[in-house]
Amino acid sequence: MSSRSILPPELCDETIDYLWDDVDSLRACSLTCKAWLPCSRFHLFRNVRLRHADDVFRFRSLLTSSPGIAPCVRKLSLSADYIGAGPDGTAQEDDTWVNGAATLLPLLHHITTLGLARVRWHALSPETRAAFAGVCRSVQQLFLFEVSFDASRDVVAFLSGFPALRELYFHAVSWKHDSPSPFGDPTMEALAEAGRMQLSYLFLDPKSSPTLVTEWLLKHPEEQHLRTIQLCWRELENAKAIGDLLQASGSSLESLQVEFPAGLSEDDVLQNHLSLAHNTGLRALHFGGLDVRASRAFLSTRLFPWVTAMLSQVRSRRLEEVSFALEIASVADLRALDWPRIDADLARAEFAGLLVMFYVSCERAGVEAEVKQEIADRLSGFQQRGTLYVSCI
Repeated sequence: MSSRSILPPELCDETIDYLWDDVDSLRACSLTCKAWLPCSRFHLFRNVRLRHADDVFRFRSLLTSSPGIAPCVRKLSLSADYIGAGPDGTAQEDDTWVNGAATLLPLLHHITTLGLARVRWHALSPETRAAFAGVCRSVQQLFLFEVSFDASRDVVAFLSGFPALRELYFHAVSWKHDSPSPFGDPTMEALAEAGRMQLSYLFLDPKSSPTLVTEWLLKHPEEQHLRTIQLCWRELENAKAIGDLLQASGSSLESLQVEFPAGLSEDDVLQNHLSLAHNTGLRALHFGGLDVRASRAFLSTRLFPWVTAMLSQVRSRRLEEVSFALEIASVADLRALDWPRIDADLARAEFAGLLVMFYVSCERAGVEAEVKQEIADRLSGFQQRGTLYVSCI
């Protein structure tokens, strides 16, 4: 009797695809028969994470013995650890082993996602940085977490080396010195001309300087087609850059999540620096970090005037959901918001069917019913046109 499978190979591959995150099952499939090996191997080695020199040694040995694994790698992450503190009290990265990974990079031609964590870019050897440059050209998704550079111009030069980039996650990235002219290097202009990068997703966290990345993107505003922006902005003196980025994104922007931990200046609100009038394709708008306990009112006795200012500027007829993340000490804190204006903006006829969500964190326990009732009473006009959801966390 023949031992060949009666199932078509594409059906077997599709079945194995469902096991993409089940390592034990994928290993079993890879040992079942030769026909199942390519698909199983692809999922087993699609995501490779290297954390120390031993990982590099083992992975190099694996590629040497089985060269067919290299084309399977789509996501490569190099994550160093901290080994203590230096004389000045700052954390010290154990990232010298990353130089040893440089010889692997030329073998990995199909990487589309690159992740770097706790790596000192300026401390890497020139050969290592050159090897990364070869990989960067095909990377579409870039994760940077606690990566440090020598100067701000080095950050710009690094980011400019990703002509195919579509998604950027910028977490706690730092540099020692601010360059006088971070965008004045002719090499960066040449890189920009070599590939027209068009980001669709941007994440900026509060531990990084969002202004540098924003200004870098705005150097070529006609190339920006951001569909999702998530940012936490602390640099109050440069809030206008957010408005410029929103305007450059235009109708492409579909989802916006904003958080201003230190609030915004009165001038930013008066000068309408955060207008959403150009974002006519917006579908989701999220306001995070609205801490009533730590906020101070200005312009009026109402808190968070930038929230009402942004809501009033929405011109998208595609808006589907709006959410608010609030932190309060008691139910009475909710009354400091400008509810009449919020209700009027959310109850606009063009927003019929809108879903509005409030995620409320309260120091006092057992007040969930009161919180829900308070918000429901304040948004009576909106509830005639849309759906209100309140959750206490």
